[in-house]
Amino acid sequence: MRSFYRVLAAEVLKLKRTLALRLSVFSPLIVVILVFGMYAVRGQQIGGADPLTGFAQLVLTVWTIIMFPLFAALVAALIAAIEHQNETWKHLLAFPVDRSNVFVAKWLTGSGLLLLSSFFLCTGVCLAAEILRLMRPDWRTASLPIPMIFRGTILSCCAVGLLFSIQMWISLRWRSFLPGIFVAVIALVLMFIAIPRGAALFGSLFPWSLPAMAMSPHNVHRPLAAGWGLLGGVLVAVLACWNLSRREFS
Repeated sequence: MRSFYRVLAAEVLKLKRTLALRLSVFSPLIVVILVFGMYAVRGQQIGGADPLTGFAQLVLTVWTIIMFPLFAALVAALIAAIEHQNETWKHLLAFPVDRSNVFVAKWLTGSGLLLLSSFFLCTGVCLAAEILRLMRPDWRTASLPIPMIFRGTILSCCAVGLLFSIQMWISLRWRSFLPGIFVAVIALVLMFIAIPRGAALFGSLFPWSLPAMAMSPHNVHRPLAAGWGLLGGVLVAVLACWNLSRREFS
């Protein structure tokens, strides 16, 4: 067990000053800033009866539909690229530790980055909502739905597990950066084609749409999306770690 903690600590140390770590902070904040700018300029037209709830819901929707799936795919590709680009697989797997520990540690560090991005998303939404309340006097009595923000973020973070495990498996299996990104883009296109046609059950089973379906308060299959994403992610991660630990890397 001590060797696993050392491997995990080494993987965390590798993330220092990497693009993956920076994206974990800036990707959710970019979404918050874009929606904040829209509400700051056109708040009077789009505010509605409960403007801060609408603001938080729009941020979560944009994040879970577009940014979160792409971000998860990019994190998986960047974590794998640390070893692929530096050609350190042989050196890494030659250490006297169980090979599966190396891959489990990579999964955990990637999951940590997803949790970190979710934390900054919640923090950014709350801060931006308070700034909007100060900017617009007629919104000062509006309530900020903090439970809805955290519940939607936690559910989407659980649901992204299956998507992330698939992307990690692809990114670690192939040296090129392109296969993982290609799969993510094609999957998102398929999602945008299928979901608007009312395929809510399909969306609650399709890995790349699970975060959005788990966040949506109007989706009757919301628990299914969150549970399938979390349990499916763990299952795929176990299978992937078992498979990769038996593969020879050049």
